Amino acid sequence: MGFVVKNSTSIFLKEESTEGVYVAPSASDAIEVLSDGAGFEYTKEEVTRNLLTSTIEVVASRVGMASVSGNVPVEYKAGSVEGAYPREKVLYKSLLGGARQITTNTTTESGNTATVLQIPDADISKFNKGDIIVVKQAGAYEARPISAVDTTAGTANITLAIPLSSAPADNVVISKSTIYYHADGAPTFSATQYLGGTIKEEVTGCRSISASLESWEGGAVANFNFSVEGLDLIQSDENLPSILTPNFSGDALPPVILNACVWIDGVKVAYNSLSLSLENTKAEILSACAASGKSGSRFTQFVCSGEIAPYMEDNNVDRFTSFNNNDSISIFGYAYNPTSTVGQIEQVVAFWIPQAKITSMPNGDQDGIMTNQISFKAYRVDGSDTVFLGFI
Repeated sequence: MGFVVKNSTSIFLKEESTEGVYVAPSASDAIEVLSDGAGFEYTKEEVTRNLLTSTIEVVASRVGMASVSGNVPVEYKAGSVEGAYPREKVLYKSLLGGARQITTNTTTESGNTATVLQIPDADISKFNKGDIIVVKQAGAYEARPISAVDTTAGTANITLAIPLSSAPADNVVISKSTIYYHADGAPTFSATQYLGGTIKEEVTGCRSISASLESWEGGAVANFNFSVEGLDLIQSDENLPSILTPNFSGDALPPVILNACVWIDGVKVAYNSLSLSLENTKAEILSACAASGKSGSRFTQFVCSGEIAPYMEDNNVDRFTSFNNNDSISIFGYAYNPTSTVGQIEQVVAFWIPQAKITSMPNGDQDGIMTNQISFKAYRVDGSDTVFLGFI
């Protein structure tokens, strides 16, 4: 008999076709998790029995409904190639519900400006409002969100929510991209965990209840910490099969938060840290006929909020004015890995919030420099557009 070694633990996630029906993983379903706090917890309610007996001692209880919760912290990084799904795709899909891809590069027509890119008619259907793309200007790659798509034949174009640094040349290339956005009906997934490679746990009916963007600060590596809940968990003495041995050697590296700019209402700001919180409210569908006491679950509300502390400017109070007037603001930011070619970037991660309100803004202090301690909450505009996460 030996002991279970934590470092040998591996986790696999697989989207379910039917909520609560276990789906076995393949090797490609492994995810690379941070070591601190990762795992699942299985608890059962104690059902007490208040009986009259000959003593005041308690009577043996029964066990009632089971609960499964867990934390899955992962690095915030892109897929292994441009525009591919990130390895943690199931977590993001279960959290937000919607996902789409731009699967091929696009070459623009002539007549581009810093905000409007001319698109061939045959390619305009690739793009959607809210998509985040990289415009590959020679020596000056930049990521931007799309605020409008015009499909008019002969003059098809996309409008960028934030202008590029300069108008790109004719025939500039637009990247592939994966975008996650909010949509009702987020799927559930099965989680398979091999504790120490020797004890197997099967968790069914999992949902990403919330995720917090953490460590987005200068010089650090950002991560998303997912809070997960499931319907049921079973455990067995079963070694990790060799065919499931995870291999992360070909994965993208997470970007270091340097040159990771943020725009508030289209204006680039000087700041040092930012956080986001994406939270679903879950309701259990209780059923006395089900072995677990639950026949499923559903999300009833989604909220996106966050904090950022830009440095105060000695000639500008626009942020205070927006807060005081309850004006809407937009927030966009991205991080990337530089390539060996100056001005080119890859493995981009980005977030785009088209409409938010500043909920509080006390004064702060960053090593003697005054800051606006902005707390904000995002809101829908047309629907399915509270927040967008891009992987490029």
